[in-house]
Amino acid sequence: MALTPEILVPRLGDTLVEQGLLTEDQLISALQAQKTARIKGTAPLIGQLLLEMGFIDRPTLDQAVTNQILKLQNALQQSNQTLERRVQERTAELEKAYQKLSELTKLKVNFISNISHELRTPMTHVKGYIDLLLNDDFGALNVDQFQAVEVLKRASERLGRLIDDLILFSTAETSSIQINKENFDIRLVAAEVIARNTSPANQKNIRLWLDCNEERLQAFADSDRIRWVVNQLVENALKYTQMDGEVFLRLTRGPAEVVVSVSDSGIGIDPSQFEEIFEPFHQLDGSSTRKQGGTGLGLTLAKKIVEAHGSKIFVTSTPGKGSKFEFRLKEKPRLD
Repeated sequence: MALTPEILVPRLGDTLVEQGLLTEDQLISALQAQKTARIKGTAPLIGQLLLEMGFIDRPTLDQAVTNQILKLQNALQQSNQTLERRVQERTAELEKAYQKLSELTKLKVNFISNISHELRTPMTHVKGYIDLLLNDDFGALNVDQFQAVEVLKRASERLGRLIDDLILFSTAETSSIQINKENFDIRLVAAEVIARNTSPANQKNIRLWLDCNEERLQAFADSDRIRWVVNQLVENALKYTQMDGEVFLRLTRGPAEVVVSVSDSGIGIDPSQFEEIFEPFHQLDGSSTRKQGGTGLGLTLAKKIVEAHGSKIFVTSTPGKGSKFEFRLKEKPRLD
């Protein structure tokens, strides 16, 4: 088929009829001739047939084709302008929605921060009076009273940790987490975490292990923040590991780095949820009947703290078989 302007014009015959340059009978005759030609294996254009059949001359055909191309071009330009205007309007709407979302996020963070700080003062008073009761400052307690106050003490400590988590989260959302790096023996930090979680592990008959072949293992990081992260990972592992399971806290020396990993034989995590579990206020079981407590901020804050150290938390897991969380820290800098 020859490359002619007519190829760019759809339904040319109808256009010629509408412009009064061709009768409907002439168009029908031309279409029938085109159909016959196609059966024989050729595919002539309708305009060429109209010329051959003497229904129209070349100048008239060329003018009609040109006019139609101009109309199509104008329609395309108008369509593009309309599309561009709609894109601009939609972009403005999205920018306004994003601004509103940012304002709501800031409001949420400020609300969390204010409430958390307001809760800290009365919580300090509650914990202080609990300690006074346990120390018999208001008189000796009998066995039942002592056990009841011990329950209150554990509950107040848990509430205190939740408040601290909320304050740390609000700080991390509004500014970068402050990191004070120092050289410290991370093996001692790991041992503290194991000791702190031994009782919860025993309650579920979970074997909690510290695996480290080094007598001393120096890391260059914020010891308090890293202690918080390791404790959070161990607490999570215990929380989602069934009775008679195992949780391993491993420390290994890498090339100029320390590798920290927490593995468990728990319920595991579907790989599709790896990113989701680091979202704030997220729980793997988000139903109203979920068994596990917590704010859902632990992994969010752990990720932020590790990233503030220039590292990253890696997750590997198999549903029903357990999970492993791992991150790396720089080893103690060597003096040349």
